[in-house]
Amino acid sequence: MHRMALMHRMDLLARRDGRALRARKDVAVFRIAIRSAGAVAALAALVSLTGCGPILTGAAAVLGTQRVSTATLSADVASLNNVYQANPSLQRDVRYTAAEMPRLVLMWLVRFRVVDDIARRNGVDVTPAEAQQGLVQAAAQIEQQTGTPITREQLAIFNAMPPTLTDQFGRYEATIEKLAVTFTGAKRASALTPLQQQQFAARVGAEVAATTKRLDIKINPRYGRLDVTQLTINPPVNPLARAAALGSAQRPAA
Repeated sequence: MHRMALMHRMDLLARRDGRALRARKDVAVFRIAIRSAGAVAALAALVSLTGCGPILTGAAAVLGTQRVSTATLSADVASLNNVYQANPSLQRDVRYTAAEMPRLVLMWLVRFRVVDDIARRNGVDVTPAEAQQGLVQAAAQIEQQTGTPITREQLAIFNAMPPTLTDQFGRYEATIEKLAVTFTGAKRASALTPLQQQQFAARVGAEVAATTKRLDIKINPRYGRLDVTQLTINPPVNPLARAAALGSAQRPAA
């Protein structure tokens, strides 16, 4: 199986020179087969947000013992926005705006934390050389799509993260590769059989679900809501819709 089949990342690219481009994708197995309980589950999620206030005061998120302050997130977003503004030719090639940067940067911090925890609990370690190779491969795939070499800053733009996080991104890429081998017994991640792909999907899905629960991840509602099935952060709930949902829950049934 080609390496890209292992990755399922958000579509951050729109069009460049008349061609549709897509960023390399994250592990497809982050999609966990969890059925929604419909409106009841959605309402429960809304109600749960009301109890996060004291815990998240001054924090963008709490990831187990790690607290991501709003100041830290703001600094990361400013770093991304600086390179974003310095590369106007790339702004039309990505599918996010400056207003979405806080949510997307925070998403990467969550992903890094979850994948690192999964690796640690399964005895998977990534060397600095392997992390660097992961970064090189990530850049190479975008260069193959664009037809031109890209800098570290441009790689950061394509993936909606500040340049300061690109080393962590390389580690993340390499970790996923090693988890694929560890969980399936394959000699290398690029050679997974269809059966091994299914095995990997099931194992990583279970690991992500267990890890997010164990870490008791909390996201400040101002930045959005954690979607465990894809390990993303969905846009914040519309305040009016939230109020309406809570109001309807409090009204007695006819």
